[in-house]
Amino acid sequence: MGFFNKIFMTNDKADGTTSEPRKVDFIATLSMHLRGEATPALNNYIKITEEVPDDNLAPFFASAIKADQGNIVEAAENLRLLSKRISLKEETISRAVSLDLIALLSDDPFLSVPAVADIVVSFGDILKKEGFVRESAVCFEIAAEIVPDNAHVLYRLGDTLHDLGIYDYAESVLQEALKYAPNHWDALYTYAVLLQDLKRYEEAITYYEKAVKMNPGHVKCQNNYGAALMMINRLDEALAHCTKAEELAPDFLPVKINLGNIHLLLQQYETARTNYLEAISLDKNLAPAYFGLASAEHKLGRDSGRVRELYLKVIELNPSIPDAHHAMGNLLAHEGNPEALSYFSAAAQLNNNLENLHKDFGNACLKLGRREEALEHLIIAHEQNPDDTATRDTLSRMEEEMRTA
Repeated sequence: MGFFNKIFMTNDKADGTTSEPRKVDFIATLSMHLRGEATPALNNYIKITEEVPDDNLAPFFASAIKADQGNIVEAAENLRLLSKRISLKEETISRAVSLDLIALLSDDPFLSVPAVADIVVSFGDILKKEGFVRESAVCFEIAAEIVPDNAHVLYRLGDTLHDLGIYDYAESVLQEALKYAPNHWDALYTYAVLLQDLKRYEEAITYYEKAVKMNPGHVKCQNNYGAALMMINRLDEALAHCTKAEELAPDFLPVKINLGNIHLLLQQYETARTNYLEAISLDKNLAPAYFGLASAEHKLGRDSGRVRELYLKVIELNPSIPDAHHAMGNLLAHEGNPEALSYFSAAAQLNNNLENLHKDFGNACLKLGRREEALEHLIIAHEQNPDDTATRDTLSRMEEEMRTA
């Protein structure tokens, strides 16, 4: 499948050398390991490493045993040291270990390939559980090379790559898993989540639909499916799935936010307000809940001071939400408060392509008599959305005024 050269290093150059002969028999040691005789196998792996410093397999499998015995930090560090040593030969750890292992398994028909893969996968599972995600991906990549048609191993690799944000590679691996096992639930769900992260909502929905039919009791699947439907404005369906998720787990925070957002879009502002308040009762530091509550209060025509207080709470809890700065700018601009401009500016720094930001920024500048800045932002708004007739008309009027001035 060619999953090499992806994790710790990127060079694909093969070394072309083989390990020196070992005084301690590696195959016998690996067989011992497979039989569960961990301590003597570990001692032998250490002896092999001492005898043949360039050996790749012995230190790898020694680390696997150490992880299984609870020495996880040491195992992860040993894996990194092995990767560093291998990289000096312009090679990657996944490729080096996989090639050596495949050659070994090919030469000895009595070694069980699936059983060896299970050791490697188990090592990856232990590392990932303890937060060594990058190191675990190396293990899953090696396992995927020795059992390339094993959908569950491919899922493990794809899921971990998704966790690492390596989306293109994760997608290719998950597609491969689904090629071998089209109904592999974990691969279906993870691929749907990945597509949703990439904002490919229509594609994500296809996989969520299949996944939720197979496992309707999975809370996150129901909730995420609803969120994806919401993003393409299929609000009634979105509401049905998020409501189901809430029934399954009444205290699940993400579904409270999604229900609030859906009701907000349905203009059911009181219900949305209730959803956001329920979320806040579960977590008083949840910025999206305060943002949604502020939006609902604003739509309900509540006191602007209260709405301002809520938007400021969002910014205090999470200053990196551009929509909160944008909303605060709009609120202050409506009041003719020049402080609005600093919030628009902050939003632009966080996301210069935020929908309607430059239009609102430009109109605020115009209202405050700052025509040159208004023109600058309205031009950007027009470039971002040429079909916006209101912005086009405002620009035309400004240009006409400049010609006749």
